[in-house]
Amino acid sequence: MSVFEAVKGNLAVRRFDDRQISANDILRILEAGRLCQSGKNLQPWHFIVIRDKTILNALGEMMKGDLDEPIIKRAPLAVALLSDSASEFDKVDVGRVAQNMTLVAWELGIGSCFMSGPEPPERESFRREAHDFLKIPSNLYLVDFLIFGYLKRRRQAKRKNRKDLSEITSQDTFGKPLLLSAT
Repeated sequence: MSVFEAVKGNLAVRRFDDRQISANDILRILEAGRLCQSGKNLQPWHFIVIRDKTILNALGEMMKGDLDEPIIKRAPLAVALLSDSASEFDKVDVGRVAQNMTLVAWELGIGSCFMSGPEPPERESFRREAHDFLKIPSNLYLVDFLIFGYLKRRRQAKRKNRKDLSEITSQDTFGKPLLLSAT
C-alpha cells in the first residue's frame, strides 16, 4: 500500500476485534511516531502506551458519560500523546506524529481514532485528571489519546466527504485560484 493509498483509505475506527495488538505492530507504530520530522528537530513528544484494561477503564470513567467513554474501554491499546511546551512547535509536531502513527497502523490492518475526552468545558478538567492519574510530569501536556485495534473487517473509504481542492487552495496570494491541472 502506498502512502497516498493509505491517506485515501484511512478511516477513523471505533470498533475493533478482540485481539491484542502484537508487540511488533505496537513497536512499528511507535517507531513511525519517533521518526517524525519536527520543528528544529526538537522532538517535543513523549508516548505512554496503555494496554492495561484497568487503566483504560479508569480513563473511560473519567469521561463521565461522553460518547468516547465506551470506545476507550473497548480499545485494546491507547497511546497518550504528550508534548513539551518548551518547543513552540509542540502541538503541531505531535499532530504530525499522530498522522505517522495512524497511517502506519492502517497499513498494518490496524484502525485508530483520536480520543479527546468529554466536550468542552469538561475536556480540560478531564485532561488534568488524566494527567495526574498517568503521573505525567508537569512540564508535559496531555494532547490527546490515540486508540488502536485490529479491524473487525477491512473497510476503505470509497469517497471522503471533503471540500474541493479549489475551495481551500490559493496560488501565490490568498484568493487567487490555483492554476494547476493533472496530466
